[in-house]
Amino acid sequence: MTVSPSATDRALVARSVAKTFGSVRALDDVDFVVRPGTVHALVGENGAGKSTLAKILAGIETSDAGRMTQDGSPYAPRDRADGKARGVNMVPQQLSLVGELTLVENLLLVGSGRIARRRTARALLADTLVRAGVEVDLDVPTALLSQAHRQLGEIVVALAEGATTLILDEPTASLGPVEVGGLFAHLRALCDLGTAVVLITHRLEEVRAVADDVTVLSHGRLVHHGPARGLSAVEVARLMVGDLPEPAPRAPRTPGDAVLSAHGVSATSETDAAIVDLSLTVRSGEVVGVAGVAGSGQNTLMDVLAGLRAPASGTVEFDGRTDPDAVDLLRGGVAWIPEQRGDAIVPTVPLGATLSLYDSARGERRRRAPAREAAARHLADFDVRPASPELAAGTLSGGNQQKLLVARELGRAWPGRPDGAPRAVLAYGPTQGLDLRAAQAIRGRLIAAAEAGAAVLVASHDLDEIRGLADRIVVLFSGRIVADLPAAEATTARVGAAMAGLDGTTPDTSPTDPAHRGAAAAHADPQDAS
Repeated sequence: MTVSPSATDRALVARSVAKTFGSVRALDDVDFVVRPGTVHALVGENGAGKSTLAKILAGIETSDAGRMTQDGSPYAPRDRADGKARGVNMVPQQLSLVGELTLVENLLLVGSGRIARRRTARALLADTLVRAGVEVDLDVPTALLSQAHRQLGEIVVALAEGATTLILDEPTASLGPVEVGGLFAHLRALCDLGTAVVLITHRLEEVRAVADDVTVLSHGRLVHHGPARGLSAVEVARLMVGDLPEPAPRAPRTPGDAVLSAHGVSATSETDAAIVDLSLTVRSGEVVGVAGVAGSGQNTLMDVLAGLRAPASGTVEFDGRTDPDAVDLLRGGVAWIPEQRGDAIVPTVPLGATLSLYDSARGERRRRAPAREAAARHLADFDVRPASPELAAGTLSGGNQQKLLVARELGRAWPGRPDGAPRAVLAYGPTQGLDLRAAQAIRGRLIAAAEAGAAVLVASHDLDEIRGLADRIVVLFSGRIVADLPAAEATTARVGAAMAGLDGTTPDTSPTDPAHRGAAAAHADPQDAS
């Protein structure tokens, strides 16, 4: 698409941008135009160059070739601070707020010299909240905010710093449908004020829902740039990855013995709902999905089952052992994929060493890191790009870090297991931040683990993902299991109603919180009701 000069007078424009990291050509002659007051979706496979382009726009990286203009004037930020001074700010996929500090204190930490006093910072944030139509508590540590409010909080801090172009890297990856809808409403409100938004996303339905323009990258090259209107998710997917193979048919499985169980467990959390008198059993060869609106207790449950949080009451059993801790579970063959990949990956550790990070904790003999060739093959098997064992994990894009984590947890031979498969898998949002091809591959590996006899528990904000994976779906609401349904009975309507706290038989039990009612509206499909 050719963009007229009049359309770019007030735009952020990049022309013929190129960037190379070692032997990897991350960007190759890419054009990009962000118009004021619009949402511009930037999509592509993991490793397509999206994050690299975004970092160049924000001043975090510099290009090897090409030029940029802003409002018709040359734009070449020396660093991120220089980009911020010109109104371009990037909110990373892994949010950068300091959890122990309030939003006011976070702004004081990163703001310019003009924001030097708490009273000034608070007044500026309060004014920004009003203009953006956002409600977020300014005076509590951000670690205590919900994921949705932390996301909004980071956006508000960026706006308070003077951002006129916001670059959001996978902002919806860990949000549920209700929270996504709220975020999009806020983004449209910001566009009405003239803010430009670059939205990096793998959820292709979001392109149609909120974007005005869309750019598709593939292997560092521009393959499409144009209006989002009239472009279907199927067409975007084809531009990104070509024709995807059909998923392999699922073999019928008969669940075996109980592997991991919670019995009458209650536990509290600083960042999620407490779970109350919760009982759940996951059996060998079974995939159990956990659904619920954000903040319903999913993280608390996963932390308890992973041995990271001791229950206040009740017991956890793993293969006949009572109340095992995290090391016991690791040595017993429990693979762990947390919602926040930063909880399981050390950014400064090389990829090869990351693959063998847990060997000593699993009781294996200390040994040298695997040979470079073997590690490179392992990384390539999971499509980690680039598959260079000597690179630090923190240099990878978010999606490739996710593939690295899954490669470590699901791609190695577990000691003491006859087939090398894990005994159990705990996964929260295992495909967040991944493109269609990578997500399909990882879902296939989760199912393969169950077919090898593992007990698999998957929590996700993506209800379609849960329904596509699970043999059984449990729904959490306010820290309690309110539904436990075989996959065949887990219709969108039934799951959506349970997520909103409706049990389907007593309408007067509906919650008063409109956000929870919104969950039912978001999921319920009248043609799908049983």
